[in-house]
Amino acid sequence: MQAQPSRWTTVSILSLSTVSSISTVITGIIPQLERQFPQVPTTVIEWVVTLANLTALVTLLINPQLTQRFGIRRVVITGLLLSAVAGAFPILSTNFTVILISRGILGLGIGLFSPHAISLIAHVYHGDLRARLLGYQTGLSALGNAVLLAVAGWLVVISWQAVFWLYLVLAVIALLVWRFVPETNDVIATTKTGHAKLPSSHWGLAGLTFITYLLIWGVQLKLPSLFANRHFGDASVLNWTLASMNLGGLIAGMTFGLLHKRLHRYTLTLGYAGAAISVLLLLVTQEASIAIGAAIFFNFIYSYTGPYLVFTSNAGLADDQINTMSSYLTIATIISAFFAPLVWNLVGHWGPGVLTDNVLLWITIVLAVIAIATVLKPTIKGSLTHGK
Repeated sequence: MQAQPSRWTTVSILSLSTVSSISTVITGIIPQLERQFPQVPTTVIEWVVTLANLTALVTLLINPQLTQRFGIRRVVITGLLLSAVAGAFPILSTNFTVILISRGILGLGIGLFSPHAISLIAHVYHGDLRARLLGYQTGLSALGNAVLLAVAGWLVVISWQAVFWLYLVLAVIALLVWRFVPETNDVIATTKTGHAKLPSSHWGLAGLTFITYLLIWGVQLKLPSLFANRHFGDASVLNWTLASMNLGGLIAGMTFGLLHKRLHRYTLTLGYAGAAISVLLLLVTQEASIAIGAAIFFNFIYSYTGPYLVFTSNAGLADDQINTMSSYLTIATIISAFFAPLVWNLVGHWGPGVLTDNVLLWITIVLAVIAIATVLKPTIKGSLTHGK
């Protein structure tokens, strides 16, 4: 292991964080896909966005074995190149089945490189520098997705297929990793194939993580139809809104440490309560500017929940338990993406309004209930005090 990694090594490792959510950059073209493929159900259309998260689970589960056999560097480069090719493939085809298959292959590549956005930082860097870079990792993930969504807002003006050009950036990052990130035996040796036993309270945190991301997926997947139904703007406006939402997440990531120092476990309450208010605003407003502001505020305030859950779940655990807990949290976020279209398109049929409005109403209610529970429910209090 290099005692002092070069600046380009750091840039190359951090660049993985900027594309950690690259599967979602096509969220803004859902209305165009519905018009292009009117015979395809809405749930299946939304799976074009989320399917990659499910198939990533396959390679995530075997990632420890692959890195032990081939090394992290080769696994990361292979994943980036596979994702670049599969992600950009819809440029060449308007066949929906082909597009869906390519999205599944994209996920296989993402599962190869995405875990190492964090693990490379943890293994290559130490002390205060490691802590600082882990903080940057959260912010860069939000910033990278914001930039990609903003560029998607320009490309969608050309055509919905043009958005898929964005996936070629993964090939550039693969080149950076190949050139500047060395393989080390230390990194391979720390990769564990086993799973350590976790305290029972941490299973509740994994379940809460699943629900937390199921809710955010519900908002993100229904935002395009909300904007289309209420004529809040074209696809370009929607993509810029999604990009700004990620910038809100960036600000939350950068300020989480300070806020948590003051509020401790009530940081989680603030995140859920603020999100409930912002989704309620989305539900009732007929003004585009208010909807855009509410969407940005939602992602900002809700982004305090993710770091809190990760921070709390790792508190008091041994190194092998941290690896196991991180794996389960990753799995929880991934399967939430797959189930979100199924859950919300089913639940959306129950309520006083159209499907999108009903989904937002249910999300508001669930967020409010969780916010109250984090204050009043003793079992949740007991679990969350680990993060204090």
